[in-house]
Amino acid sequence: MKNLVIIDGSNFYHKAKKLAPSIHLTNYNYKKLVETITGSTENDIEYCVGEIKVHPNSDAKNQYLYSGQQALFHTLQQQGIVVKKGFMLKNQGIYHEKGVDVRIATDIVRGALKNEYGTCYIITSDSDILPAVETAIEAGKKIVYVAFERTVVSKALAINCSETFFITKSMIESAE
Repeated sequence: MKNLVIIDGSNFYHKAKKLAPSIHLTNYNYKKLVETITGSTENDIEYCVGEIKVHPNSDAKNQYLYSGQQALFHTLQQQGIVVKKGFMLKNQGIYHEKGVDVRIATDIVRGALKNEYGTCYIITSDSDILPAVETAIEAGKKIVYVAFERTVVSKALAINCSETFFITKSMIESAE
């Protein structure tokens, strides 16, 4: 049975950049990193992220971010990775990602109840998905919390998941 690997794009970006600042994540080999994490080539991979949109009054920074994200989406799709999109909500001039955690939680539960995976690897530190993790484990699935070495670890996920796996700096760099 295949593994399901769910990458929280924003979480992955910030933690990977903290661990390996020189890494270029737009053209990154995500599939190779996932195979290192799971020890398998039998993986269904999802990359979940808030979608950046360009509006008629968008500034240069917004257009630059949009362009970079489109290049990332192309890279992911070339590797057979499914991109699942939330959205970005602007509040008092600050953008906030919305809908991503719910999508991750839904996919964990749906996959567990429909027996779509044996093990689900979650690359996120957002404990909002904890009820989904508990539901999947109750359904007999193994849930692996994938954290990054030398970063803050979600104690709630580490305690409640079946196991915890740590991505190291050398793993990130070797998949580039």
